[in-house]
Amino acid sequence: MPIGDVWDTMKDQRLVVGALATAIPVTKTADFTLADNETFVISDRGATNTVTLPAAASCPGRIVVIKTIQAFTVVSNASNVIPRIGGAAGTAILAASDGAWALLVSNGTAWEIMAGN
Repeated sequence: MPIGDVWDTMKDQRLVVGALATAIPVTKTADFTLADNETFVISDRGATNTVTLPAAASCPGRIVVIKTIQAFTVVSNASNVIPRIGGAAGTAILAASDGAWALLVSNGTAWEIMAGN
């Protein structure tokens, strides 16, 4: 099969050979809107931190990792986060526990928590 045919078949899939590099982690100390160039976010706020995630439809497959280093919750500003156990989308992302983290992936409709503690 010619390379062009393989590429056409792969469509939106990405092939990574070697190391994967992304943007460096950013630390947030106030409510924030996730920027296009942010993948790893550290919440360092002494109160609940509210994040505005991009519309899931605008970035299917996008991965975001959020962790908190203070014992306060991290929540979405909208009911667009599906918990790790599944079910209806809500606002909860992280429990009020320092060191809590979650890996979220946009499924094109909502943000799914795929891993975390």
